Amino acid sequence: MEDPAQREAARATARPETDGWTRAVVPIESVDHAHDEFLRLGAGIQVLEPAELRRRVQATVETLAGLYR
Repeated sequence: MEDPAQREAARATARPETDGWTRAVVPIESVDHAHDEFLRLGAGIQVLEPAELRRRVQATVETLAGLYR
């Protein structure tokens, strides 16, 4: 059985926006859990909100970019 996040992602996939991205509202267990899970998707995902999660992902990506410069 799919979890709610998988159901929403599957439902949203049918409606790509004009820029090629698909916007989906994904219920999260916690900011910590979502941070770890979303980072696994690399550049295939952009977190828009909540702001706390977006800031955490941005900080992690900036740290990683610094390591690879």
